[in-house]
Order: sequence, then structure tokens, then C-alpha cells
Amino acid sequence: MEMPTADMMICHCHNKTLGEIAKYIKEHKIEKWEQIVEDLNFECGDTCENCHTEGYHNDGMSLAMAVGMVKRGYI
Repeated sequence: MEMPTADMMICHCHNKTLGEIAKYIKEHKIEKWEQIVEDLNFECGDTCENCHTEGYHNDGMSLAMAVGMVKRGYI
């Protein structure tokens, strides 16, 4: 499995990268991935839902992973 990078696509339906999602998580003090999906002002994770926990390619590259990486200071 490749290491996550800021330009890695997480939400394919809305073309959101890990870097964009991480910035949003930090700015809005997100604690759970569900908060991202619930925010109507930030389109992410509300279409196919593959990016929630499993990842678009079933590889774990997901919103849940992004929240965890930000919490741990990895990105």
C-alpha cells in the first residue's frame, strides 16, 4: 500500500484530495468523519459514500483515515 500524500484523491465524486480535506478538518476542528459529510457547505462524501471508511479503492484511504492523521499530527 502506498503512503498517503497531500495530493492523494480521497473523495473521487467531488475531487477532494487529502490535503484539501486535512485543511478543512483543521480549520473546522473536525473530530469525526461524519461531521465532514454533514456539512452542506463542504461537498465531500455525500454521493457514492465509498470514501467514508473503506476508501474508493477499498484501500483505507478515507475520510476516517484523514481525521485520524490530522488528530495525530501526520498531516
